[in-house]
Amino acid sequence: MIHNVITSIAIKLDEFIKNKLSVNNDTVIVSSLVDIKGNLNQDVENKISIFLIHVEEETITKNATKFSQGNSPPVKINIMLMFSAYFPNFNYVEALRYVSLVIEFFQITNVFDDSNTEGLPLNANRIRCELFNISIDEIGKLWGNIGANYVPSVCYKFKQILFDGENISQDTPRILGVSKKSSNFFDNIDARDVKNIIDENNNPE
Repeated sequence: MIHNVITSIAIKLDEFIKNKLSVNNDTVIVSSLVDIKGNLNQDVENKISIFLIHVEEETITKNATKFSQGNSPPVKINIMLMFSAYFPNFNYVEALRYVSLVIEFFQITNVFDDSNTEGLPLNANRIRCELFNISIDEIGKLWGNIGANYVPSVCYKFKQILFDGENISQDTPRILGVSKKSSNFFDNIDARDVKNIIDENNNPE
């Protein structure tokens, strides 16, 4: 579920930035800035990189909702995502430009569901996003844990992502930055097609 949410939003953001800048190359990638050894990931250069920094349970709606005994209640989580712009060769102004476009995108589009975002689970609840503030004291510790020097970035919280075991989701969303030659058959299957296949198998004529 988390990978579907992040990748689906990344694709929408990528389309927005491409249209704004009139470019064809991918402008967004779902990837950490550095690998496990602390080496910079070269694929993030000249792009917005999106990576997960925290997951928390949404407890407000959990405590307010009643469930019948014997049923496992759905789990709702919030995730915090970092959108960072790494531009080498001291192209600092361009990095600020890309971060500004991220803020503009989420100011225009701050609610996501299966009706406006391809790749999200069918009948998914509405995922809302909001700017997530990180204090000056916390930002230094955070980037130290990331293992990289600070680059222009902005963090958003995506709220109430539902895990209920019922929604059908596409398990192989398109990954930005991956060559089309390495894509597979499932990259072109919409979640609705998956549901139709399952319904046909469960209800043979």
